[in-house]
Amino acid sequence: MTISLALAVLGVAVAGCDPTEAPRGAEPTRTSTAEASEISADEASFLDEITTNEATLPGKSSKEMVAAGHATCEHLRGGVSVLDETTAVERTYGIEQATLFVSAATTNLCPDFGS
Repeated sequence: MTISLALAVLGVAVAGCDPTEAPRGAEPTRTSTAEASEISADEASFLDEITTNEATLPGKSSKEMVAAGHATCEHLRGGVSVLDETTAVERTYGIEQATLFVSAATTNLCPDFGS
């Protein structure tokens, strides 16, 4: 009977656990495991740079910020000036560090842009 009770308690404890969620009180990570597996090394470097320079996009996930960085590269390749793209990023996302965001994108996501 003692073993049955212990197994029942263990079963209830395990049933309430969700391995995809952080433990209560734990700080959330910047990138989820699912997102991390979809992000390339260059994209990870981009995320690290914008995080270090406090140029992240408010309310956006890592995946969304990478997409915005790639969009910046496409705009620049399409002929938009760096100044105009920086202004667009500032206005669209409401960040003061748009220059650093655009710089991180060109350095990590489209290093061929300047050549």
